[in-house]
Parts: sequence; C-alpha cells; structure tokens
Amino acid sequence: LDVPAWTGPVWGLEITIPPQKGQIEATAYRPLPTFPAVERDLALLLPTGVAAGEVDAAIRSAAGAALEALFPFDMFQGAGIPEGTRSVAWRLRFRTAERTLTDAEVDAAINRTLKTLEDQFGIRRR
Repeated sequence: LDVPAWTGPVWGLEITIPPQKGQIEATAYRPLPTFPAVERDLALLLPTGVAAGEVDAAIRSAAGAALEALFPFDMFQGAGIPEGTRSVAWRLRFRTAERTLTDAEVDAAINRTLKTLEDQFGIRRR
C-alpha cells in the first residue's frame, strides 16, 4: 500500500490540571419546591435620580425572607407618567419551604416594601 503524502508522525498530549482551591463551588442539593409560589407585579414611579439597582436592593431588604425572586420586566417614560419620573415594573415571587403563603402574608410584605420605598426614595405605586 502506498502511504498518503500528508501522513506524518502523530503526537498526543493530555494534561490534567487540578482546580485551584476556592475556584469551584460545591454544588448543594436543593429539593424541588413542594409549595406554590405567589407572584405579584409592582409598577412604581421612580424619580429620575433614583437608580433601579438601589430600588432592587431596597425591595430585597424590605420584602423579607419569603421573597424568592425579584426581577424588573418593564420601564416606561412618556405620556401618562408625571414629569421627572419613570415607571419601572418588578415581578416579586414569594415562597417558603414550610407551607403555602396566605394572601395576607404576601400583602403585608408588599405593603412593608411600598412604605420603605416611599420613605427612602419618595417612590410611589403607579
């Protein structure tokens, strides 16, 4: 048999590099939720000088331990919005691992959050 012209020596190399300590986080098992989440949307009027990140941090702090997730999903400026403000909407997801939350508990967390935002930033509900 004729050897193809493109053949030549074949080399191989394998290096195993151990991970550096602190670079890899241990994966912890977290069971799937057994109780339903409660989601609420809040459309808020933010003064122009207030950053959404500040509001996000204040909501996380005021809403309590039952707040599972928080993310902004809408921003609007223009007709129907007072001058010097913008409307930003957040979705809040509440859940505990121990039991189903009642509407009264979620309403209390929302009211506490709205009061905190009003006191700290002058933000009100749209």
